Amino acid sequence: MTLQLQTNRDLYLAVNRLSEEQKKCDRPLELYLLAVLNRSAVFCKRDSLTLSELYELISSGFIFEPMFFEEAWRDQYDQLPEDENGYVGWRATIIRQIVDLREMDECGTLKNEMRSFGVTAPRNSTWFNFEPIQYIECAMAGSFDGWEPGDDTGREFVPGQVSVMAEDGSIQSVNAEDMPHSIFEISSVTWEQMKDFNYCGQIYE
Repeated sequence: MTLQLQTNRDLYLAVNRLSEEQKKCDRPLELYLLAVLNRSAVFCKRDSLTLSELYELISSGFIFEPMFFEEAWRDQYDQLPEDENGYVGWRATIIRQIVDLREMDECGTLKNEMRSFGVTAPRNSTWFNFEPIQYIECAMAGSFDGWEPGDDTGREFVPGQVSVMAEDGSIQSVNAEDMPHSIFEISSVTWEQMKDFNYCGQIYE
């Protein structure tokens, strides 16, 4: 049954439910992303996805068959067209993340018990999130928001002041609890927005 999702809040709550359903899943993040990459081929000719299709792609990482890791990706890493628009740029972004995870595993970084405070991959990218559930929650909160205080996700307000951009473009400090959490409709999600989603999955806290 396809979920009918209309707003960022709908998507956030759906991702939260998915996290609860998959909390016992022991698939590492590298395999999760390889599965998402494999499933994404059905959408490769599309300019954008509906929220329901985005949710399908997110959830496929837990159940779909992962692609095989291609050793050639290591040599292609710096030439992968992550700055391109469309599916090609998104695919390059995901492949670079997969290479990062493979190489962090090989050099022992993923065994660092303090890794959630931030580590640097061998190719100098920064990572904070290493489990699929953590990755998708941070991806959602960092890109589309939809989180509300009191949600059972483990996310809390950061203490003290945070910096935000005001309407006039200036940077101002506000209490974290005073920051607005807007709910808005999303008719479609472009691959550029998907890149932001996956990048937030890597670095958002």
